Amino acid sequence: MSKANLKEAFEVESKYGAFYTGGNVQWSANAEYLFCQKGGTVSILSMSKGSVISSLCITEADQLEDTINCFALCNEDTGIITHHKSGLFKLWDWKTNKLMKLWKSIHKGPVMQITLSNNSILMASGGSDGSVRLWNLQHHACTHNFKGIQGVVSVLEFYSNNEKSLLFGAGDNTKIYGWDIITGQEKIILSGHFSKVTSLSFHENGNYLVSSGRDRVLILWDISTGTSIRVLPVYEGIEGIFIISAKCLPVFITSRKSDGIYVASAGEKGVVKIWEMKTGKQIYVQDDPLVPPSKEEGGLSITHLLYNSISNIFAVVSVDHNIIVHSMELFECKKQLVGYSDEILDVAYLGDNDSHIALATNSCDIKLYEIASMNCQLLCGHTDSILALATTLVNVNLLLSSAKDNSVRVWLLDKDTMRMSCIGHAVRHTASISSIAISQTLPKFFTTVAQDSCLKLWELPNNLESHNQDLSLNVRHTILAHQKDINCVTISPNDKLIATASQDKTAKLWYAENLQLVGVLHGHRRGVWCVRFSPIDQVLLTTSADCTMKLWSLTELNCLKTFEGHESSVLRGEFLSCGMQLITSGGDGLLKLWNIKTSECISTLNQHESHVWTLAVTKDQKHMISGGSDSLLVIWRDVTEERKAQAASEKAQFVLEEQRLANLLKAEELQAALKLALKLERPLQVLKIIEAISKKTNNEFTEIIKELKPYHKETLLKCAVTWNMNSRNSLAAQVIINALITEIGTQELQTPNLSSTLEVMMPYTDRHFKRLTKLLQDLYLLTYTFNRNCPSFGSSMTQTELLQELANECRYDKMVRPPGVINETDPIRIYTKAFIYTIRSNMAKTLRFDVHLMMQFRYLDKRLKFTDIAPYLSQIYGGQNAHKLIWTPTVYVANERTSAVMGNGVKDLLISISSYGMVILNTRLETTLNCGLRLEKFPFDVQECPLVFESWTHNVNEMVLDWDEDPIVIADNLYLTEYKLMDTWVNRSGISYTPSQYHYGHFAGNFSSINITFKLAREMGFFMMDYYIPSILIVVISWVSFWLHQDASAPRIVLVENSLPKVSYIKASEIWFLGCTIFLFAAMVEFAFVNTIYRRKKNVPLKKVNSKYILKSTLTPRLARKQFQKNTTGLERSRSWSSLDNASTNNDQDFTSQNYLTVHSFPSALNIPSVKIEEDKDPDYSVGSITTIDSTLPPAKSFTRRPTLAKLHNFTTMTPQQIAQWIDKRSRIVFPVSFIIFNILYWSFIWI
Repeated sequence: MSKANLKEAFEVESKYGAFYTGGNVQWSANAEYLFCQKGGTVSILSMSKGSVISSLCITEADQLEDTINCFALCNEDTGIITHHKSGLFKLWDWKTNKLMKLWKSIHKGPVMQITLSNNSILMASGGSDGSVRLWNLQHHACTHNFKGIQGVVSVLEFYSNNEKSLLFGAGDNTKIYGWDIITGQEKIILSGHFSKVTSLSFHENGNYLVSSGRDRVLILWDISTGTSIRVLPVYEGIEGIFIISAKCLPVFITSRKSDGIYVASAGEKGVVKIWEMKTGKQIYVQDDPLVPPSKEEGGLSITHLLYNSISNIFAVVSVDHNIIVHSMELFECKKQLVGYSDEILDVAYLGDNDSHIALATNSCDIKLYEIASMNCQLLCGHTDSILALATTLVNVNLLLSSAKDNSVRVWLLDKDTMRMSCIGHAVRHTASISSIAISQTLPKFFTTVAQDSCLKLWELPNNLESHNQDLSLNVRHTILAHQKDINCVTISPNDKLIATASQDKTAKLWYAENLQLVGVLHGHRRGVWCVRFSPIDQVLLTTSADCTMKLWSLTELNCLKTFEGHESSVLRGEFLSCGMQLITSGGDGLLKLWNIKTSECISTLNQHESHVWTLAVTKDQKHMISGGSDSLLVIWRDVTEERKAQAASEKAQFVLEEQRLANLLKAEELQAALKLALKLERPLQVLKIIEAISKKTNNEFTEIIKELKPYHKETLLKCAVTWNMNSRNSLAAQVIINALITEIGTQELQTPNLSSTLEVMMPYTDRHFKRLTKLLQDLYLLTYTFNRNCPSFGSSMTQTELLQELANECRYDKMVRPPGVINETDPIRIYTKAFIYTIRSNMAKTLRFDVHLMMQFRYLDKRLKFTDIAPYLSQIYGGQNAHKLIWTPTVYVANERTSAVMGNGVKDLLISISSYGMVILNTRLETTLNCGLRLEKFPFDVQECPLVFESWTHNVNEMVLDWDEDPIVIADNLYLTEYKLMDTWVNRSGISYTPSQYHYGHFAGNFSSINITFKLAREMGFFMMDYYIPSILIVVISWVSFWLHQDASAPRIVLVENSLPKVSYIKASEIWFLGCTIFLFAAMVEFAFVNTIYRRKKNVPLKKVNSKYILKSTLTPRLARKQFQKNTTGLERSRSWSSLDNASTNNDQDFTSQNYLTVHSFPSALNIPSVKIEEDKDPDYSVGSITTIDSTLPPAKSFTRRPTLAKLHNFTTMTPQQIAQWIDKRSRIVFPVSFIIFNILYWSFIWI
């Protein structure tokens, strides 16, 4: 087998231990959970799973010293009330496993019975002193103490109907008492039993009570009268009864009455019976009881009988701590539960796919479990404790058992019903049979060994399925095998050899055919417990009480290997992984997994508390089961492949987390990196991150630790304790411990073993404290020695002398900034104030402005405090000389063009120092500042120009600039020529410089910055008077041409002449001048257009007199005439002008202002008459008349023709002069309105 297939780890898949060792048993309302008393605790059993899901959280010490006397359910099955040996009642919430309340019981002795009312408000407790107490659970107070019972209280039950509420109880005096729970008075006494009353049950109508006792009778009582209706002898001591309604009786009971009172009882015979109390008849007796009767008369067989009306099931609790659940409908067994198995001596897998396990315990019954549901089947037959079991792979339904009754039994599992039955048994040994084994290739024979030192070889017949309890078992060979008790026997995989192990310290090999001795294996120093053949090699394994395991060669009969590792007797061993590994169990409760090749113990499994007597492995070797003297059955699962896959996944995840941690550290995301390093449990990385954080936050970790999760805090505390062991890392450790102690004080950090962790830390902390104290003392001595070399202060010094002494190099270092106000490491704050004298602006040309101001810097330098040195002085004043002696902040103007400190010969610096060290530095400054202008709305623009001050040499960790109260003071006579000062405001911020910005002359880092912003508005009166108003007037004057006659061309030309300012970029002023220019240009175009039209000679025919046709005909006059001619047909031309052929062409006149219409017809020899079109007198609209002049007729003769062709076709003719006047009239309206709209849009843009 490859190394990859070797097993490395097993983990517990499920555990099944004792859950009931005697005492109370109660059902939940829905029968889903069973609550069982187990020593000093209560186990909660899931009926569906067949296993314990929870137990009350009681320590092992309390379970041993403060055992539970009794318990009861309350609060709708979510609460449990227990009474303990200490005399305390305890209320538990079993779902959360928390103790909710505890109070004293007041009883003089132990409380033996607890019962609760239906609403769980009242609780009754009965003690061994005969007292019964009633408790109000809302206040946990005793309200009544009922007396009357003598001896131990055996039963308590609440009873209520519409009329009264009573509490019934009984004790050793055989009487049943009823007390009123309101008044506490004794209302009823029922006398009729002659022995201990064991159970009470009330009828659903509330009128009847049935009681049972060990006097072998059932009594039906009338509660209203307090008299017995019937005394029914049952001929056995009864331990439990319950009343069944007629509709819930088993289906096979046909004779039932609706008014009948049916009672189920169980007692010393182990049989459940059903009685009809009114008639006194027994109507049903259980056919195949699973509980054996009591071995002696008056003994116990069944201790409790429970009924659940919701599910219509009942449970029988036997004296052997077995719980058997039956269906009331068919009276069949639904589930068997073993509450306590005592010692588990042997276990075996059987069934298809190892579906069942058989257990041999300190009992005469074999417990057969179905693994899926852990439903138990009790196999009865042996009369004494069973010692050994055997199965074979060739018949998985076959089971052999041996017991202390010297007998051997053969069992067979029915595949259909999954019920196991005994098909044969035999008694041939004279002492307890300690071990049994069956052949492996075919189930032909089996062997047994016993304490009579004999080895027997038995025959097994073929076709075992055909036998039904009539199988005959015969012994083929018997031999005295050892000198002492034989502990184990096994058969080789090929059925050739048999091996036995004995207390005589030897193991022996025998031929299976005739039990002839092959050899004796000597080597163990104590008795041999187990012997096993290897499934592959010719090797034999033996385990011994000398704490060793040995491998023997079957051919040479010598020892090949010895395994040591157990600290007590090795009780059992099995081969795994095709003979490559071993699994062994010892008397110390440990299981060990061994690698045969390397003789190494790979894994140790610890779940048992005492001897592990048995081991069994499944066919696929993926599961194994172990059992021991602690009554614990543990099913183990091979998780080797899962662990390998998980390890590979964790390794990959670890690599990813490591890379993520490196990325976080590189990005300086320290808080996230801290959480990840704590998750990965990397103390060194955590230390580096803590040191990095301390540099940034000045050892302030409170907020950071608050954001950590509890398990992060626990890990951080462990890391701090580790760092504290080294003086180099003690500072970081103490800072973290100090922050975490605050969390411990507020109970936000509660870790297990916290006190022991702090105890480990204390000696190192004390050592660091002593070391630092010694260093501090040495520092004080060094300071004292250094200060002795400094000159002492005089008694009466001038300001200059005092400042010189204060700033002496032995006391004062001007290269070091002053310490912080609270902590010395805090940055010093510089409070600033500015006095503005003048502001000069030349921004229109240079984009700069000049500021003349005085800056005042105020800060506290505690090193210059002289309150105790010179109390007669309150201030020290100085100038340039004082500035050279002390530290002053280095501040520069960041956006300066040029700057200078003003002064006549000496720079104007004024310094004042108060007695407590407050320094005020005043300096006058004249600076030229850059200001980026925004001229989109010029000349109506508003500019915001900053004055920026920055720290030069100290970053924000050392010095912070801030504005003082009323930071800006402006001179009253401040006046600007081109601008006016609208507002000023201040701000402060931080400026960050990277190493790539060294060309600015700055160190890299974050530096403090403050700034003043001046809001300047341009004075616009000059522009309004010199530009805007004149341009408006020019545009308006240009409109005068619309009222002048068209012949007055000279004046019109003069009005459009103007000069506009030349600019190179778009501003609001340019938009204005461009608009005015457009309006002037439009006026000129209108003038030229109208003048051109006015000078035309020909009239213009129009279809309609409107803008469309006038402009169309004016702009394209020829096209209009062609359209007119097109609309005139040839016939009309012929008809119109045929009579004109003889007309004379004389009478020529000046037709300069006339419009002639000439039509060319076909050539004719006749004289063409002249046609004269005369205008109407109406100047706006003219149709005219036609006069024909014939040369042959007298000139005076004329005639008027019919209306012109234009009139026939609805055309109108206008002269050019009329069109020019029409355009002027419209321009008088269009131009002013357009200019007004332009003004509205323009000034809206400026002011909105």
